[in-house]
Amino acid sequence: MILFFRQWQGELLKLFAKRRTFIGFGAFLLFEIVLLIVSHLQGVERFFDRMISRQGQSFEHYFSALTLAQIIIGFSVVLLGSIFLALVAGDIVAKENEDGHYRLMLVRPISRVRLLFIKYLTCIGYTFALVQFITWSSFLLGLSLKGWGGGFFVMIPDVGVLEFYDWLPGLKRFALASLFLAFSMSTVSSIAFFLSCLPIKPAAATITALSYFLIDRILRETSFMESYDQLLLTKHISSWARILAQDIAWPQVIRAFTVLAAVNASLFIAGAAIFESRDLKS
Repeated sequence: MILFFRQWQGELLKLFAKRRTFIGFGAFLLFEIVLLIVSHLQGVERFFDRMISRQGQSFEHYFSALTLAQIIIGFSVVLLGSIFLALVAGDIVAKENEDGHYRLMLVRPISRVRLLFIKYLTCIGYTFALVQFITWSSFLLGLSLKGWGGGFFVMIPDVGVLEFYDWLPGLKRFALASLFLAFSMSTVSSIAFFLSCLPIKPAAATITALSYFLIDRILRETSFMESYDQLLLTKHISSWARILAQDIAWPQVIRAFTVLAAVNASLFIAGAAIFESRDLKS
């Protein structure tokens, strides 16, 4: 077990030694700053003022650092985050095969499944790191503008959530939701990872994963798949937002995340089976 964790540590170090791994962190930080600037435009503030005032609440109290952070996450993570997750996960297996590293690595007494599992855990670790970075950097930028305290206004029409929290309960719910968001986004990484196990170029794996995700989302946004939306992954991925409801619909949340966990496991098993059958030493 100690050897396993050392191997995983080495894979993480190898991933974070690459400059492109940090593109997502830098891009999100820049995007967050731009969104915070835009959120201070009069038209944007008037919109949220109307939404909060209609519920009989104070705009000055509830337009807080937590509310700003949630706005940024809602606008950016699922769409923009999928790009950088697919970029890393689609590269992690296919790139080393393209560079011929497996000829040397598989000489050592390590099974292909173990090697692949370590790489998969690295992708999941990167997913959690990126999502948590987005979550708390958004919160810190919000604190720099609004300071500590206030309320927490949550409006996510996608899942029918409209709630008001006091500061501390809101902060706890915000932190809990970020963990569910990270797990849900791991499905994007799993899709790209599976494609990376195929005998294709890293760019092809990344582009195919993004194409699938965007088509899935477009179908969900239209009424074309309304009767079959349970077949769309973005339907289940969006269930992380249900954690922000006052009364969490746990049966729906558990069902959605069970589907995502099953998809992740199935993609890894299928990817491992394909990877095991490939001729990587010649």
